[in-house]
Amino acid sequence: MTKDQVYSTKQEKIRPSEVTNVSGSKFVGATFLYLTLALFVTFSVVFGLGALLKYALYNGSDVSADIFVKFFIGGIIAYIPIMIWVNIAACRQGRTVGPAFFAYSIVMGVLLSPICLLDMWTIVIAFGTTCLTFAVLALIAWTTKKDLSGLAIFGFGLLMGALVISLFNFIITLVTGQVTILYWLVSYLFFFAILILTVVDLNRVKRIAQSGVATKNLAIWCALNLYVDFIYIFIRILAIVAKFRNK
Repeated sequence: MTKDQVYSTKQEKIRPSEVTNVSGSKFVGATFLYLTLALFVTFSVVFGLGALLKYALYNGSDVSADIFVKFFIGGIIAYIPIMIWVNIAACRQGRTVGPAFFAYSIVMGVLLSPICLLDMWTIVIAFGTTCLTFAVLALIAWTTKKDLSGLAIFGFGLLMGALVISLFNFIITLVTGQVTILYWLVSYLFFFAILILTVVDLNRVKRIAQSGVATKNLAIWCALNLYVDFIYIFIRILAIVAKFRNK
């Protein structure tokens, strides 16, 4: 089932006891509240495990290192099952996505925790830049009067193109042992595609709020999409900021 099929689910088929109607303004507020809470959970885990990792490395604590490794391996193992759980919860009528969403945000925090080995200012600058970028994209999505869902095809096309080029670049790198300019082309194509898909997701929140069929479950599902967009943008910006600060 696609996102659009989820969004177009008839309201009378959803059990009111599990998913309740919300007004347009409350829907938008709920969506960004869930997004904020999920990001708070993720970065709390990031800095918590990051502090444990730093302590293990700088103080030679085998116990702390062992705990971190167990958490990190557990996060890797849990990632795919939780992704499946999220999609099943989103597609099945009457099921709330909330528990799966916040479990996903915890696992993502575990997987991102090694970034704490970077300079703290690098992380702060990257996070602030991501928030600013997200705000600009939200402004574009909210001020346009057009339905931007058609851009999703273009965005996914760019992603597929980036994946094909990255595979080709991987083969060249294996043969020559050198990183080619295709690496940077893939990096920026991927980043541009994510920005386009983020605008589409933000515009979808606006359209659902205006449609009069907004539900709590849809708010959580939209927040999940925006959360994934935010994390992807943050990772790309973090890599750029880290590269320039290292110079």
